[in-house]
Amino acid sequence: MKVAIHKIAKARGGYIALAVKIGIPPSTLYHAARPGSRPSPGLAIRLAAVAGVPVEVLLGGKVVVAPIVIGVAA
Repeated sequence: MKVAIHKIAKARGGYIALAVKIGIPPSTLYHAARPGSRPSPGLAIRLAAVAGVPVEVLLGGKVVVAPIVIGVAA
């Protein structure tokens, strides 16, 4: 899940912006991304919701997150 946290944070404006979006302190997110940490299931659910992917995809390590583009019509 550490790789997924990094990819989602990069696509969503960084660790601090991602932490704000999921409603946790940035230090909690940094800790979850460290080697040897064991992120909670609740964090996995929140990350999946922000990334717009099922939790199973997040836990499987194959997360592809497109960055948000502001000012471009779809």
